[in-house]
Amino acid sequence: MSDVIETSASFLYTAVLSAADASSLDKAADEWLNDHIQNKIVSMQLASENEILHLLIVYKGERRVRRA
Repeated sequence: MSDVIETSASFLYTAVLSAADASSLDKAADEWLNDHIQNKIVSMQLASENEILHLLIVYKGERRVRRA
């Protein structure tokens, strides 16, 4: 749980530093989401194909929402 808090705090710190530049903020968010999903997939040792597909669908949805 502390890893999630630390990662979120790190993302927020990066976002605040680059808030003046929207493209940097979007890039920081993309990097955080990529890292989060990669960590999630690695942590699911024998993840089923459906769980991985679900993560990818959620990721694509997050990207669409942010860019809208």
